Amino acid sequence: KVDPQLQAVRAAAQQRFLAQKAQGAAAPQAAPSASGPSSTLPPHLAHLTPEQLNAPIGSLLSDAPPEYRAAKKPRVADPNAIVIPKDRTAEIATLLAQPAPSQLRILTWNIDGLDEVGGGQALAQRMLSIARDIARHRPLAALLQEVIPPALELLSSKQVLGSSYEVVVPQNPPLPYYVAILLDKKRLRRLGEPQTLPFSSSQMGRQLLAVTVELVGADAGPLLLATAHLESTKDHATERKRQLLQSLRHLRQAVCKTPKAVSAALLGGDLNIRDEEVKAVHKDLADEAHGFADLWSFCGAPEAERWTWDTTQNSNVAANFACKTRFDRILFISPGVSDAPGVAGLAAAKAKAKAKAAPVALPAPSSEGWRPRSIRLLGKEKVAGLGRFPSDHWGLLTEWTCGSSVPATAPTETAPAKPALGFANLNSSGAVIDLDA
Repeated sequence: KVDPQLQAVRAAAQQRFLAQKAQGAAAPQAAPSASGPSSTLPPHLAHLTPEQLNAPIGSLLSDAPPEYRAAKKPRVADPNAIVIPKDRTAEIATLLAQPAPSQLRILTWNIDGLDEVGGGQALAQRMLSIARDIARHRPLAALLQEVIPPALELLSSKQVLGSSYEVVVPQNPPLPYYVAILLDKKRLRRLGEPQTLPFSSSQMGRQLLAVTVELVGADAGPLLLATAHLESTKDHATERKRQLLQSLRHLRQAVCKTPKAVSAALLGGDLNIRDEEVKAVHKDLADEAHGFADLWSFCGAPEAERWTWDTTQNSNVAANFACKTRFDRILFISPGVSDAPGVAGLAAAKAKAKAKAAPVALPAPSSEGWRPRSIRLLGKEKVAGLGRFPSDHWGLLTEWTCGSSVPATAPTETAPAKPALGFANLNSSGAVIDLDA
C-alpha cells in the first residue's frame, strides 16, 4: 500500500510536469516562492513548506532513515531574553518535592516588582529568591503585593511555583501592577470564585482581592483570605483610611453572613498604615470594630519582628535617612479567638472613654477557630550574586492552628480548579523569560 502523502506528492509532481509540457516551457520549473507553497498545489499539500516540497521523497515517510530526515534547526537565543539557570529552578523543585509541613503558614510580602535597579535579570534573581523562600516554608497561601506581569509570569511558571500553587489575581486591574494570592494546590481547596473590590477613589489603581478556601482533609472551617496594597505615601492618608475601612467591613460581612459564613477572615498586605490611622478607622467602625485583632499584637508584639520596612537594615532603596515602619500587617477576625476576653483590638481603648452599648457579638464558633501562633520576618538575606535583598519590604510569615485535625498532604480527586480570574490578560508583557537555558 502506497503512503497517501507520498502518493499526493507524486501526483503533484506529475501535474506540474504535464502543465509545463502543455505550455511548451523550455526553462526549468521555478522553485516555490519564499512566501509559501504554490497556489496550484492540492489542498492536502498546502501546509507543506518549500523546504519540505523540495526534500527527497523518502524524508516524508514516517519511518524514513536518519540520512533523509530534516536536520533540526539550531535554537537561536533571544539576546533580550531573561535567562533563568536550570540549577535555580531545580533547587526550588527539590524543595517543593519535600513532604508538606504540618504547620499551617500564611505569608504576606510586597515583592517590589517596580524596582528597576539591575533590569530584568535582577528582577528575575529577586523573584527566584522569593520563590525559594516560599518553596522552603510552604505556606498554605502567599499574599503578594506590587506584582508586575514579568514577575507573575516567572513565579507562576511550572518550573518555579506553578506546579504547586494556584495563582489568583484581580479582575481587570487599571494599572500593570497589582496584588496576587498563591494557593497551595494540595492542601487548600478554593470555594467559589475570587472577588475583586476596586477602591473607586484610588489614584493608584488599588483594589482588594479576596478568596475563600478550606483545608483539605481537616475539620477547620472556611477561611477568607484577602490582600490589598493600600494607597501609598503620607499625603494620601484619607484615601488609605477609607480603603482600610472598606476592607475590614468586607471581612466582617463574610464572618457574619448567614447561613454560609466563613469561620474566620484575614487581611494581609502592604497596608502603608500608621498607628494613628488605625485608631481613626477603629473609631469610624464603632461597634463593627469588635472582634478585629492585629496579628503582631496578638502574638505578643515581638520587637524583633516589628519593622517590615526598615532603611537602617534594608539598603535596596538607598535611603539617606533612617526610617522604621510597620507598613505590612495582618488584621484578622476569628470568632472565639480574636474576640476572646483580654485580646487587644485594633486600637487600645481610652482609659476615660464613655460607656457604650454592647458591641455586636460574633457568631459562636463550631470548633476551635483559626488562631495565630507566631510571626517572623523573611527576606533578610541578600540575593547571592546580586548584593541586594529580595525586596525593600521584609516578608511576614505567620503560623496558625485551627480545629483538631492535621490537613492532608494530598487531596482526594476533585474537579480541576478554574483558571484564576484575568490571569491571561495580566500575563501579557514585553519581557521574554527563558526557563530552558
